[in-house]
Amino acid sequence: MSLMQIPRKIEYALRAMIYLADHPAGVARGTEIATREHIPKYYLEKVIRDLMRRGLVHARRGPGGGYQLARKADTVTFRDIIEAVEGPITLNVCTDGSSSCALQPTCRMYRVWEKGQRVLLEVFSDTSLAEIAASRPSPPVCPPDEISPAKSQPA
Repeated sequence: MSLMQIPRKIEYALRAMIYLADHPAGVARGTEIATREHIPKYYLEKVIRDLMRRGLVHARRGPGGGYQLARKADTVTFRDIIEAVEGPITLNVCTDGSSSCALQPTCRMYRVWEKGQRVLLEVFSDTSLAEIAASRPSPPVCPPDEISPAKSQPA
């Protein structure tokens, strides 16, 4: 089975940014992010550089240094993060606006690609980092052991 997959680089960038959004007032060390988010340190450094270049992450040097969000999480979208590490999002070459396809005037698939592109960009643009950080699942709650009447009676 073949899958359309999000590249690892994008996934790592999103996970790192979500981790930073979970710690808005603090600074997170790269090793901490890499360990907690299961991101190889080499790849984390690579995506952090891209995120810094696009003004999404700040680095603080020295003791207590590390990385932190450069903007408030509610102003950063999935689209911002994805485009910071991969460039413009394009579902198919014919939807990037710059390619000319000889089949385009009569292509019966173009309408589907164009609609998919529009919906994909809408979802990524409407999903903020703050929204995802706020959706953190709560830890599982173990119900207290039920005391059966037989157990509550002294022996």
